[in-house]
Amino acid sequence: MTRYAVVDLEATDAHSSQNKIIQIGIALVEDGELVDTYTTDVNPHESLLPRIVDLTGLSDQRLAKAPDFSDVAEEVRKKLEGCIFVAHNARFDYSLLMKSLFPLGLDLEMPRVDTVELARVLFPTFEKYGMEALSEKLDLQHDQPHAALSDALATAELLLKMQDKIRQLPRPVLEEIIRHSDSLLYETKEFLKEQLEYTPLQVENLRLVHNIATQVQNITQEKKPFASSFAKNISYLGLKARKRQEQIAEKVKEELSQSEPSFIEAPTGIGKTYAYLLPLLAEGREIVVSTPTKVLQNQMIHGVAPLLKEKFGINFAKLLGTQNYISLEKFSHLLLSTTEGKNFEIFKMKILVWLTETLTGELDELSKVMTNEDYFSQVAHDGYVNSKHLHYEQDFWLKAQQRAEFSQVKVVNHAYLIERLVDYPETFLKERVLVVDEAQQLFTILEKANQKTLKISEQLEKVDVEASHLSRRLMESLTFQLANKKLDAEKIALDARELGLNELADIFDAPEQHFIWRDGDIVHASNSDFYNFEKLVPERTKLYLLGATLALTEDKPMFPELLGFKNYRFFKFDSRPAENQEIILLTDGPFIKNTGIIAYAHYVADKISEVAELGTQVVVLFTSKISLTFVAEQLSAEGWEVLAQDINGSAAQIKKKFDKGEGQILLGLSSFWEGVDFEEQDKLVLMIPRLPFATPDDILTKKYAKRFANPFYDFNVPMATLKLQQALGRVNRRQDQYSRVVIIDNRLAGKSYAKRMRKNLAQTAPIKKVKNSELVGELLDFLL
Repeated sequence: MTRYAVVDLEATDAHSSQNKIIQIGIALVEDGELVDTYTTDVNPHESLLPRIVDLTGLSDQRLAKAPDFSDVAEEVRKKLEGCIFVAHNARFDYSLLMKSLFPLGLDLEMPRVDTVELARVLFPTFEKYGMEALSEKLDLQHDQPHAALSDALATAELLLKMQDKIRQLPRPVLEEIIRHSDSLLYETKEFLKEQLEYTPLQVENLRLVHNIATQVQNITQEKKPFASSFAKNISYLGLKARKRQEQIAEKVKEELSQSEPSFIEAPTGIGKTYAYLLPLLAEGREIVVSTPTKVLQNQMIHGVAPLLKEKFGINFAKLLGTQNYISLEKFSHLLLSTTEGKNFEIFKMKILVWLTETLTGELDELSKVMTNEDYFSQVAHDGYVNSKHLHYEQDFWLKAQQRAEFSQVKVVNHAYLIERLVDYPETFLKERVLVVDEAQQLFTILEKANQKTLKISEQLEKVDVEASHLSRRLMESLTFQLANKKLDAEKIALDARELGLNELADIFDAPEQHFIWRDGDIVHASNSDFYNFEKLVPERTKLYLLGATLALTEDKPMFPELLGFKNYRFFKFDSRPAENQEIILLTDGPFIKNTGIIAYAHYVADKISEVAELGTQVVVLFTSKISLTFVAEQLSAEGWEVLAQDINGSAAQIKKKFDKGEGQILLGLSSFWEGVDFEEQDKLVLMIPRLPFATPDDILTKKYAKRFANPFYDFNVPMATLKLQQALGRVNRRQDQYSRVVIIDNRLAGKSYAKRMRKNLAQTAPIKKVKNSELVGELLDFLL
């Protein structure tokens, strides 16, 4: 019977070749049970580094009383003899042990198993594989992190959990994993092979096709009746109806009988999602809901959908672009080879495990640890399915489409919505009501759909400059013209056409109808007007568009017209200032337009430090990656625990850490403005260093300027105000949650457009103007 010796060694320095053992922990495991333990301190005969003292809790005084390694070496060797050596990062622990035994004339050859690599394979969706992170995720008993025996016991428990998980896999899947496991460290492969005899040939609820097993899913249809009133329906969900929420719900119900599109402008944070879902579902209607981002899609699927499924039997289905799903055909072909390199082989192994667990096949679920985007692109779905394919019945993209047909609510994002409306609007919508939530975000998505792009280098590579003297001259002329800051569209089109570059010529051929610009190696072209969304939506479809800023101007609704609608119905629900939130405007800071980026970043970092000194968690939202980086560097240098987007992890990763209290200051970019909610914190300070105006080169601003007299005042200002209101909503998710929003950019305290912005922001939360010297006092009163 195999005996595993799970070992953890603490050392004077994990990164030094001259390090010495200071503590040993051994947990002996046999037949799935812990059978023995051993631990001892070891005297290294040198002082510990302060960070090692902090990490391990050991001290020079304690270790001075401990035995030398030579006094315990034989006992340790006997404990380990005949065992398989297991460690979390076996390379470190085994090498240090062998290095310590060698001068004593003791030798110990042991097969080794590395639990880090096993964890990467067996827990394919985890973001971290350190022992503390795994202990939290898997609920391992780990009372004293970095105490050798505690670490060894936690690793032993991890080993047994992984053993159990392996034994639940279908044997053909495990055989396929083993086929790719030669790249695992040491004899880790042998641990996998030992489990083969304990695995079942088939597992209930898994469909097995050629060593690939996927979940069998059944869609249950158990509809439960809705009440006649919105208030009763929302009370069934354990929620209390708010007055304006009820008013919106009533309007949604009334408008169902109207054929024209219904535009509903309502403030953020009043529960619009339930206000449109419940009345439409109560009327027996099926719905397509479109949200701006995948983040908001997930919030609806994981937050709203389970409640409505439980209480009313309503099925939701999320739909994404094909590239978001795994292609089992592509993956099965990749499995034929085992020579793509260690990390790619581990990537294949963890996919084999993940496929037995995932219900969606969405690649975003997979951990990005030790992988790169190329790995994902090699298995991404391309939208092609064939009933003759081996894995046709397991195809996740196809199953998502089928699931959507049987669901009362399809949830998509705006980009996906536009793709489907362009491709096959009638079959996609059928008899469903279309609800576009946060509809003002359509502008950006529609613009991307409206643009044509070409890679210049790829176009120029098609030209054979050796063919003739004329070709060389035309090529020189074209290259020169494309390098100019101001593009001569007529000349470029002429040269490109002569060289046979018709795609490039087509972009430049109608300059009076296009905005054309170059960004590095890419040339972009966009129609001169806004994309006509109205033409995409079938006439018979009932359409609702909801958002916080749909009118744009105070005189008349401009948003519907910019989307191409001539006949529509528009309703505005005024907001009331939140009682649990306050906006603080700093009035005497440096004027942002006259201050350099670095100098302003120093000022912002100083203000953040002042606030963080009060002990509260702080969220800071930036409009520029450069500014965020400068501020993050200064705060980190000052010793603050900073979680900066794209520096300390992705938006999702740093958000999870922040919610757990692992960092006091979170610095975020665009994704945090658009839809990442902070619900866990009871009190929070949000800081905004710069008003979120679009740049003068922004293509939407240019288009607005072409049609209207005052694009900045009538387009940029309301859009920036909306973005600020959305940011306020991100930190005001509950009535018992309290927040202060500090706007550092003193332009908002000024006149002209600032007055209009303040008027609209005051509908969201009360505003107070303060000087820099008064900020700490204001926040101190709030936090106490």
